[in-house]
Amino acid sequence: MTAGPAPTIHPATPAGTGPAVAPVRRMRWRLAPQPALPEHTAPAIAGARIAVLGGTPRLAARVAARLREHGAHVLVDPGHGTDWQIAGGLPDGLVDLTLAEPFDPARTGAHAPALLRTLAALRTCYAPWAGETATRRLFYLAVTYLGGGMGFAPEDHTGGSGSQPLGGIWAGLAKTLHREIPNCNTRVLDTSLDESDLLPDRICRELYRWGLFEVGHRDGQRLTLRAEAQDAGPPLVPLGPEDLVLVSGGGRGIGWRIATALARTHGCRVVVTGRGPLPDPAAKPWLTAPDQDFAAHERGLWDLRAEGRPITEIRAAIATARRERDLLAHLAAAHRDGLPITYATCDFTDPDAVGRLLAQLDGPPTAVIHNAGVDTPARFPKKTDEEFLRTVATKTDGFLHLFQRVRALPLKFFCAVGSLTGRLGGMVGQLDYGAANEGLARLALWADQVAPFPVMTLCWPTWDRVGMVANFEATLRYMSALDVDEGLRLWLAELTAGTRGEVTYVGPFGKALGPLQAVGYPASEDLPGYRGLAPAIFHLGEVSTHAPHRGLTAGVTLTTAYAPALTDFEVDGAPALPVSLLLENALWSAVWLPPEDLAPLVPDRIEDIRIHPEALRLDAGTAPLERTAHARYTDGDWHVDIVYRTGAAPPREAARLRVVHRPAHAPPTTAPAQPAGVPRPAQGAAHRLRWRGRVLPVVPWQDDGPGRVLAHLTEAAANDLWMLPRWPEQSLPLTALENVLHRTRATDPDGPAELHIQRLSLLRPPGTARLSGARLVVEGDPRRGDWLVSEQASGAPVLRVHALRYPGDAR
Repeated sequence: MTAGPAPTIHPATPAGTGPAVAPVRRMRWRLAPQPALPEHTAPAIAGARIAVLGGTPRLAARVAARLREHGAHVLVDPGHGTDWQIAGGLPDGLVDLTLAEPFDPARTGAHAPALLRTLAALRTCYAPWAGETATRRLFYLAVTYLGGGMGFAPEDHTGGSGSQPLGGIWAGLAKTLHREIPNCNTRVLDTSLDESDLLPDRICRELYRWGLFEVGHRDGQRLTLRAEAQDAGPPLVPLGPEDLVLVSGGGRGIGWRIATALARTHGCRVVVTGRGPLPDPAAKPWLTAPDQDFAAHERGLWDLRAEGRPITEIRAAIATARRERDLLAHLAAAHRDGLPITYATCDFTDPDAVGRLLAQLDGPPTAVIHNAGVDTPARFPKKTDEEFLRTVATKTDGFLHLFQRVRALPLKFFCAVGSLTGRLGGMVGQLDYGAANEGLARLALWADQVAPFPVMTLCWPTWDRVGMVANFEATLRYMSALDVDEGLRLWLAELTAGTRGEVTYVGPFGKALGPLQAVGYPASEDLPGYRGLAPAIFHLGEVSTHAPHRGLTAGVTLTTAYAPALTDFEVDGAPALPVSLLLENALWSAVWLPPEDLAPLVPDRIEDIRIHPEALRLDAGTAPLERTAHARYTDGDWHVDIVYRTGAAPPREAARLRVVHRPAHAPPTTAPAQPAGVPRPAQGAAHRLRWRGRVLPVVPWQDDGPGRVLAHLTEAAANDLWMLPRWPEQSLPLTALENVLHRTRATDPDGPAELHIQRLSLLRPPGTARLSGARLVVEGDPRRGDWLVSEQASGAPVLRVHALRYPGDAR
């Protein structure tokens, strides 16, 4: 089982019930060694259809030749042509050698030709790839040349010709690609241009060993990046009225917020900028008119549809009008408050315009914030090459034009405004924005090594309804938003600390994250809410097919090597997977199939449970099962039907059940009363079941009235269940469940072994204390199979079991 970020639609945190705004944690990314790859290539490379693009002709030819040696069908970049057929079909994967040339900071726009080749290849593959449900076949591997440390080793940027920080553009694109092509595996393979002779072998060995999104090869090590929490340093950089801070962009959004914070808190003089001249209210009176008059102006623009005006042009005109209105309002408010903020015109993608701007300032700037950016979310097929290049250039070319002009100045800091879309991948429609922000961050890592002043990149999540947010509600599907006041406090602290390098602010993850991202990053306990995410990651298994929001198939293999509870349960004298662990796995697996509307849901019950214990017997100490899940709405509830089959040939059904989620605002479902004395069918094989109680202890029962029994127990600790450095917390009371199964079986120890449970009602409110080590009370009627599990101290109900029985094969 694998580890990495995961969705938060799970039993501990119901989907959509978390706050829209939540505190963030300051993270730094460190190089972390990874196990070396096997010397042989993965078998799946033989017969694969692979297109090689980018790089130099010589490098592309060498990579193609090595792939063919290992049995792949290979096509070398056909450019912008239409003939992408390989062995009778489109590529299964793209090996993108990107921009394989030494970095020249004076040559802005150098990325464009190679990036256009990438876009052409992705456009060719997009439609058929987007419909793929197999999770192992498709891939996009991008090679970057940042020195092997992904830009995070200082030596990556000093000496030799082995570094090309513009590779960050492809890294950001790759990490966002799975949003639009859910089953496209991505790998960013970082190396040095000086080691290009080793690249063909490295590519062949990396292919079809999916998992981590980013891997580097440096000094004989295989590396990735791991997040660590770290506080900002103390204030070392004095700021005051003598400082002139230049902010690219900054007329609105978070750029304007930091401009006003610097002016208000430290008295700095601040110049904010925009691409166009300051609008003239005399020519456009609606810019300063009351809100109702401006609304009438917008309605008038929409009326132009009747004259044949394209909707895209109308939307653009409205966006421009709102931008200009906000700018004038902000400047007027700053003037009223006596804040020393002025406006200047500059298109930072034009180096001459940057030079003119700096010459017009009232003295050289003492600090710079590169905040300019463009974000126009749209799925990749709806985005033109020109729009894609413009988004990237505004961040990357704008950075280089500005940095090159000021790098000889004694600046107090140079701050690049980045985004989590670069570090962790953007949302649907942000392939270009993710590419732009990761390209910016890698450029800033290079700049920090060559500048005499600190250069930092601050990678922010979405601010609370501030900035370039086309659909604020949609962004909350990915991560909670950042409170504006908290963001400004953190930002000022970074500036006055003179921070260097990349800093990432991460909040609780949202509910739109999928299986690929779960394995894309190494697990880090420092990530917000990691303890709540770990069980979903752990119980995911090895996914083989995935149709988002509809279905998922995965291999689940538990082993006694790290799960000693597997020795607690026996069938006919052989160790078997305890039923409670199977149910726990099922409950967490439903996390990975949220509804397409991502409505707020709470896991309510597990129902129609049918389990064949003899099919759960271990095979050489392991319990290999295939889990298939299908999801749908039924009567307003979200149902995830799950079937487990044995891994042995021929496979047979081991269990089936349904996990049902109710709307978050609805109360828990109450099960109907069951009649006493449920008849048992005569058919069905008898198997001897035994509970050893080594990890999940078997507890004594006492009478609690006619036909009722009661027991007090302590739930097993999670770190006793799993002999792992990072163990998952349980959502079900596993010890209580096993004792209920044992006590119910004791009413007829020689009867058929098949287990039926009509319903497990999940009564424990989301977000309460962990069950690990909890003191619980179990009471119920073994003949009826009805049981209640409650907290001993408070009496709060945790789980209700309805109609548990061993009826034999009643199918």
